[in-house]
Amino acid sequence: MVERLALLALLLLGLLLLWAAVAFGARYRRWRRVDRMRTPELSQGKTTVLFFTGEHCSVCHHRQKPALDAVRSSHNGDLRVIELDAARETSLVRRFGVLSLPSTVVLAADGTVGAVNYGFAPSAQINAQVASVA
Repeated sequence: MVERLALLALLLLGLLLLWAAVAFGARYRRWRRVDRMRTPELSQGKTTVLFFTGEHCSVCHHRQKPALDAVRSSHNGDLRVIELDAARETSLVRRFGVLSLPSTVVLAADGTVGAVNYGFAPSAQINAQVASVA
Protein backbone atom coordinates (compact mmCIF):
# COMPACT_ATOMS: atom_id res chain seq x y z
CA MET A 1 0.00 0.00 0.00
CA VAL A 2 2.80 2.43 0.88
CA GLU A 3 4.57 1.57 -2.37
CA ARG A 4 1.46 2.44 -4.36
CA LEU A 5 1.12 5.81 -2.62
CA ALA A 6 4.80 6.57 -3.23
CA LEU A 7 4.42 5.61 -6.90
CA LEU A 8 1.31 7.79 -7.21
CA ALA A 9 3.11 10.73 -5.58
CA LEU A 10 6.06 10.33 -7.97
CA LEU A 11 3.70 10.17 -10.93
CA LEU A 12 1.92 13.34 -9.82
CA LEU A 13 5.24 15.10 -9.26
CA GLY A 14 6.40 14.06 -12.73
CA LEU A 15 3.21 15.40 -14.31
CA LEU A 16 3.57 18.67 -12.42
CA LEU A 17 7.18 19.06 -13.59
CA LEU A 18 6.19 18.26 -17.17
CA TRP A 19 3.39 20.86 -17.07
CA ALA A 20 5.76 23.48 -15.64
CA ALA A 21 8.37 22.77 -18.32
CA VAL A 22 5.83 23.08 -21.14
CA ALA A 23 4.34 26.30 -19.72
CA PHE A 24 7.76 27.86 -19.15
CA GLY A 25 8.98 26.80 -22.60
CA ALA A 26 6.01 28.39 -24.35
CA ARG A 27 6.45 31.66 -22.44
CA TYR A 28 10.18 31.69 -23.08
CA ARG A 29 9.78 31.09 -26.83
CA ARG A 30 7.18 33.88 -27.09
CA TRP A 31 9.37 36.23 -25.03
CA ARG A 32 12.48 35.53 -27.15
CA ARG A 33 10.57 36.04 -30.40
CA VAL A 34 9.12 39.37 -29.24
CA ASP A 35 12.35 40.50 -27.53
CA ARG A 36 14.34 40.38 -30.79
CA MET A 37 11.67 42.12 -32.85
CA ARG A 38 12.03 45.62 -34.27
CA THR A 39 9.10 47.40 -35.86
CA PRO A 40 10.16 50.91 -36.92
CA GLU A 41 7.17 51.19 -39.26
CA LEU A 42 4.85 51.12 -36.23
CA SER A 43 6.75 53.53 -34.00
CA GLN A 44 7.61 56.11 -36.70
CA GLY A 45 10.32 57.72 -34.60
CA LYS A 46 8.23 58.15 -31.42
CA THR A 47 7.78 56.00 -28.35
CA THR A 48 4.59 54.07 -29.06
CA VAL A 49 2.14 51.90 -27.15
CA LEU A 50 0.15 49.38 -29.17
CA PHE A 51 -3.18 48.68 -27.46
CA PHE A 52 -4.85 45.45 -28.57
CA THR A 53 -8.56 45.54 -27.82
CA GLY A 54 -11.82 43.95 -28.88
CA GLU A 55 -15.39 45.05 -29.40
CA HIS A 56 -16.76 43.06 -26.44
CA CYS A 57 -13.78 43.48 -24.10
CA SER A 58 -15.13 45.39 -21.09
CA VAL A 59 -11.74 45.51 -19.33
CA CYS A 60 -10.29 47.09 -22.47
CA HIS A 61 -12.88 49.87 -22.59
CA HIS A 62 -13.43 50.55 -18.89
CA ARG A 63 -9.97 50.04 -17.39
CA GLN A 64 -7.16 49.85 -19.96
CA LYS A 65 -8.29 52.71 -22.19
CA PRO A 66 -8.55 55.22 -19.26
CA ALA A 67 -5.15 54.06 -17.99
CA LEU A 68 -3.62 54.65 -21.42
CA ASP A 69 -5.33 58.05 -21.69
CA ALA A 70 -3.68 59.02 -18.39
CA VAL A 71 -0.29 57.82 -19.67
CA ARG A 72 -0.71 59.71 -22.94
CA SER A 73 -1.69 62.95 -21.19
CA SER A 74 1.30 62.72 -18.82
CA HIS A 75 3.71 62.63 -21.79
CA ASN A 76 2.52 65.85 -23.49
CA GLY A 77 2.35 64.55 -27.03
CA ASP A 78 5.66 62.66 -26.95
CA LEU A 79 3.87 59.30 -26.86
CA ARG A 80 1.76 57.62 -29.51
CA VAL A 81 -0.98 55.21 -28.46
CA ILE A 82 -2.36 53.10 -31.29
CA GLU A 83 -5.59 51.23 -30.58
CA LEU A 84 -5.82 48.01 -32.60
CA ASP A 85 -8.84 45.73 -32.99
CA ALA A 86 -7.41 42.26 -32.41
CA ALA A 87 -10.04 40.65 -34.66
CA ARG A 88 -8.97 42.81 -37.63
CA GLU A 89 -5.21 43.04 -37.02
CA THR A 90 -4.54 39.31 -36.99
CA SER A 91 -1.03 39.63 -38.43
CA LEU A 92 0.02 41.92 -35.56
CA VAL A 93 -1.74 39.66 -33.05
CA ARG A 94 0.33 36.72 -34.28
CA ARG A 95 3.48 38.82 -34.51
CA PHE A 96 3.32 39.87 -30.84
CA GLY A 97 1.84 36.63 -29.49
CA VAL A 98 -1.35 38.25 -28.19
CA LEU A 99 -3.56 35.59 -26.62
CA SER A 100 -5.65 37.71 -24.25
CA LEU A 101 -7.26 41.13 -24.24
CA PRO A 102 -6.34 43.76 -23.35
CA SER A 103 -2.69 43.52 -24.33
CA THR A 104 -0.22 46.36 -24.71
CA VAL A 105 3.16 46.54 -26.41
CA VAL A 106 5.59 49.37 -25.62
CA LEU A 107 7.86 50.27 -28.54
CA ALA A 108 10.93 52.50 -28.38
CA ALA A 109 11.30 55.26 -30.96
CA ASP A 110 13.44 52.95 -33.14
CA GLY A 111 10.76 50.24 -33.07
CA THR A 112 12.45 47.96 -30.54
CA VAL A 113 10.01 46.15 -28.27
CA GLY A 114 10.49 47.44 -24.73
CA ALA A 115 7.71 45.57 -22.94
CA VAL A 116 4.68 43.40 -23.58
CA ASN A 117 1.75 43.23 -21.17
CA TYR A 118 -0.73 40.40 -21.60
CA GLY A 119 -3.84 41.44 -19.68
CA PHE A 120 -4.61 44.71 -17.91
CA ALA A 121 -1.60 46.93 -17.15
CA PRO A 122 -2.05 49.90 -14.78
CA SER A 123 -0.89 53.35 -15.83
CA ALA A 124 2.03 53.33 -13.36
CA GLN A 125 3.40 50.15 -14.94
CA ILE A 126 3.09 51.51 -18.48
CA ASN A 127 4.64 54.83 -17.43
CA ALA A 128 7.65 52.95 -16.02
CA GLN A 129 7.95 50.88 -19.21
CA VAL A 130 7.73 53.99 -21.41
CA ALA A 131 10.39 55.69 -19.28
CA SER A 132 12.68 52.68 -19.64
CA VAL A 133 12.63 52.84 -23.46
CA ALA A 134 12.69 56.64 -23.86
